[in-house]
Amino acid sequence: MVLYVKYYLKGVYDLRNLFLFFILTCLFLTAGCVKNDNLLPDDSIKEQTLKIGVIGQSPAVTETNIVFTETTFEKLSNATDTDFVALFIMPEKLEEASHGQYAKLYKSVKYPVFFIGSTKSYYPFTEETLTYSNAPSTHSGMYATGMIYEDGQIKIFEYGLKNGEKTEENLKGLYTNIFKTIINEFVLRKTN
Repeated sequence: MVLYVKYYLKGVYDLRNLFLFFILTCLFLTAGCVKNDNLLPDDSIKEQTLKIGVIGQSPAVTETNIVFTETTFEKLSNATDTDFVALFIMPEKLEEASHGQYAKLYKSVKYPVFFIGSTKSYYPFTEETLTYSNAPSTHSGMYATGMIYEDGQIKIFEYGLKNGEKTEENLKGLYTNIFKTIINEFVLRKTN
């Protein structure tokens, strides 16, 4: 009887090893088949040339394939939706950007608008009665807010600085994250 139990246990052990080998082999073979649309390889941002309109001083970025085109609110009213893939409004222009007449403009463009340095989210730019100076601060710790109107709804993207510190390195990292959002959410989606 002892021999029978040992043989039976040896058979279970072999069967368990075979099953484990089969499962691990399947996992190994299918590991590369998973696609995650939310992740970008680090080099993929270098493959796309992005033409971004900017109102204010163009930011310093590490990417060489970003083309900033300085524009004004007046020119923007006459621009076509294919002129840019996005628009940056820099900190020194946030007050002007909050004037009520531009709220309709932000709702009509087909690309995202990013308010850089805004501590007040997107509210002063979409509410015609608010201005940047009289809008309440959100105290969220975010440094940039992007928005786009799609299908009658507003889609928001917010970005903070690493450790809440405004350094040159952290600003460049913030811009890289914005560029990845532009590629993932707008450029690649249009081509698919």
